[in-house]
Amino acid sequence: MKVRMRSQVAVEEIMARKWKLADDTEHKDIWIKRDMNLEEMEKEKVLRSEAKEKKKREKKT
Repeated sequence: MKVRMRSQVAVEEIMARKWKLADDTEHKDIWIKRDMNLEEMEKEKVLRSEAKEKKKREKKT
């Protein structure tokens, strides 16, 4: 689900408190990501694929 905030102030308040969500076991599946430019998206894509490959290799051994 994607949520858009009307004001930058609301976004800043949420981002300032996002660590509380990360510590809450009931909300472990919630991720807060800011909008990324194309370069940042590509870097994240590469990192995720490397992590998946590493995980596959660990399962095989």
